[in-house]
Amino acid sequence: MSRRLGPGFLLSVLIIIVLLGIAAHRVFRRPARPPAARSLASAVPEPLSLTTSTPSLEELRALVAGSNLVICVIDAARVDHMGCYGYSRNTTPNIDRLAAHSLVFEQHFCQYPQTKPSTAALFTSLYPDTHLTAAMRTMDRSTFTMAEGLRVAGFHNAFFSSNPWASPEMGIGDDFDWIRPLRRTPGGRRGTGGPASRGGMLRAPGRGISVSTRRPESILTSVEEWLAADPPSPFLAYVHFMPPHTPYEAPEDMKKAFAGKPVPSFRRGKYPFRGIIQEGGASEHKSPSPELVNLYDANLLWADWGVGELMDLLREAGVWDNTLFILTSDHGETFGEHGYRWHPACPYDEVIRIPLLIKFPGNAGPAGRVGALTQTIDLLPTIFDLYHVPYPADGIQGRSLMPLLTGEAEKVNDYIFSRTSGTPPAYVVRDFRSALLLYEGGKLRALYDLQADPGQTRNVIKQQPARAAELMEAFRRFAVAQRSPPLHFLDPKARTRDLPPVPEVTMSEESRRELKALGYLR
Repeated sequence: MSRRLGPGFLLSVLIIIVLLGIAAHRVFRRPARPPAARSLASAVPEPLSLTTSTPSLEELRALVAGSNLVICVIDAARVDHMGCYGYSRNTTPNIDRLAAHSLVFEQHFCQYPQTKPSTAALFTSLYPDTHLTAAMRTMDRSTFTMAEGLRVAGFHNAFFSSNPWASPEMGIGDDFDWIRPLRRTPGGRRGTGGPASRGGMLRAPGRGISVSTRRPESILTSVEEWLAADPPSPFLAYVHFMPPHTPYEAPEDMKKAFAGKPVPSFRRGKYPFRGIIQEGGASEHKSPSPELVNLYDANLLWADWGVGELMDLLREAGVWDNTLFILTSDHGETFGEHGYRWHPACPYDEVIRIPLLIKFPGNAGPAGRVGALTQTIDLLPTIFDLYHVPYPADGIQGRSLMPLLTGEAEKVNDYIFSRTSGTPPAYVVRDFRSALLLYEGGKLRALYDLQADPGQTRNVIKQQPARAAELMEAFRRFAVAQRSPPLHFLDPKARTRDLPPVPEVTMSEESRRELKALGYLR
């Protein structure tokens, strides 16, 4: 005699089938983009988590032998607004696809949240108080640079930048062989300059968009011209996109992607010290709001479009599969989370933590996540170590990341050090556990427990004096090793060393107009 199954039993079976289906989907589905980065609050982050086998140094050098090098910088890119670093919005689809085949560095930091000193740190592997290239000071001509070292190794060097702070006129990039745009001061290095851009449209998103120097289309047009001229190989190409930096000029269709929508996260923070914030001149930053975040995300999408176009140009030129592609930023941006409304003065993670992706030639290179602390100054020795090119080890301050990538070391840096401007300026000493903020004059200080407070909202310097003392000692050892020791950040009585004389920048009217538009000049 058959027995009829009750509705409760059938419902239970149905629930089990659904749960099994969900579990199978999670196991077998292919992720659309790389997993999100681990939290900054992680006490002991995994130093290396590869989706490929761990390579040896010899294997890595074989992968790049004879290859080109492209360093792509997207200006003011907040790492926590990128999909491959865990952001829920689709702001960086091209970069996310790149990340799936790249090494993604989760805890990468700049040395100064302003373009000129940050780019100088990238090109010299020196901290700001040693390269001394900021404000109207040009770079000391005796300083070893990436372009000079790679030229000796047979590289042809090309420089493309849409930011006037990162330009030969400011003493940045004037040692490259091919420069666009050509802005140099008298007495520049060996840069010869390239032909002026033809100023045309290059698969521009939207319609009716004029092409100015700071728009990605302009730089891409110059890269396209340069590649069409069949440049000597191997080459180093430095490509600096202006977006998502203000002013927010993304095409309307990109602005519409986020306009009026609730942002994934937005916090109006309070700063622990009153009366020392130096606001920028850009009007967008005077009243932080969620809509400001929407505009920023639209401009980040525009920068991502530029990165995708750049990769397509390299493919069309037949050099993509023989190119080591590095994507990073000079600094992040702030929306008022800690009271700051302009990036150069902000000493918090929203501006000093930046992206770093390294994509090896072809599809045989290592891919995955790197959780160790890394800094902008580490790129030069990493590149030279990888290409097996000699460099003056006693003349740089960064450290090669090769031991991390080969699994020979779990860390190369115990701390990162980042300097800011502002009134007064600040220094950040940071590891995984804590972030110490030291303000010039030695009186204003803050300590954040990153494990308990990853958002850096509670100053615990009085509650954790031993930890603060440990980081202050780390800063003291760092400071005395600099060309101009910044000991006055510890001791208000410490005397600063006079800076060595260098040629001052003579700014053109065009650069002055551009810097006013960017909010740097009033």
